[in-house]
Amino acid sequence: MEPEGYHHRGIAISWKIRTLLRSLRPSTYDEVSPKIEYWIEHALTEQSIDTNDLVGRLSSSAWDGNGPESNAAVVRFLKDFRDAPHRSERSRSLVDGLCSRILWWFTAASAEDLLTKSDHRCKFKKVAVVGGEGFVLAASFVGYLIEQGLLSQDHVRRHLIKSLTAHHYYSDRDKDHKTFRAAAIYQLLVAAGNTLLQGLLEPEDVQVCFETLNSQIPLGGVVGLDAVKLAVRCATRSGASRRDLTCLVRSSAGSTPHG
Repeated sequence: MEPEGYHHRGIAISWKIRTLLRSLRPSTYDEVSPKIEYWIEHALTEQSIDTNDLVGRLSSSAWDGNGPESNAAVVRFLKDFRDAPHRSERSRSLVDGLCSRILWWFTAASAEDLLTKSDHRCKFKKVAVVGGEGFVLAASFVGYLIEQGLLSQDHVRRHLIKSLTAHHYYSDRDKDHKTFRAAAIYQLLVAAGNTLLQGLLEPEDVQVCFETLNSQIPLGGVVGLDAVKLAVRCATRSGASRRDLTCLVRSSAGSTPHG
């Protein structure tokens, strides 16, 4: 007979992994990453938790709100962990499933009216349960996944930008929803950089992204455009031409006080 509470071992181990992921920073990477590796391998080897269940419990890490620096460190770990020569196929599948789940979660959240964190109305049965601020942080996380090559190009083309920009706003009162989406696009572009823009997106998708960013300028530059961070070059998928996106961002940011 199993000891009382032993059936919760998977929950305990997945919570430990998630807590360690949240503590990842460039300054803590060397110390913390071996501990995460150990617990993941332990969970899978000892079968203390189903792989799909572990993916579900860890996928919310993208929404935890630790900022771009932490997101970059977590994605670096996922890349290093998956690509290690000694890694088992089950562990690689865990990373692939986790990255795909985060993208699909982000896509589903794109269909919602995004709330501020302080607005508790209508949060019941929401995908973006932590509001628009969490959605923007998740965009940063997805951007780093793209930059590290952890998402298939086909999934990115089908699930990312079109779902983010195909939202209908019902009135001018929806300006907060627009602001969150513009901020999410900005974080995607900053994190993914050339990897996202050099042929991965259709030219019309890139155009819609910058139109969305530009539409927020009259609101006082709430997106915080930084032309230097977006100093990337975009090639159309046909490879026929290149366009310096810095010019587009500078022309948009130039109308704001901090531009």
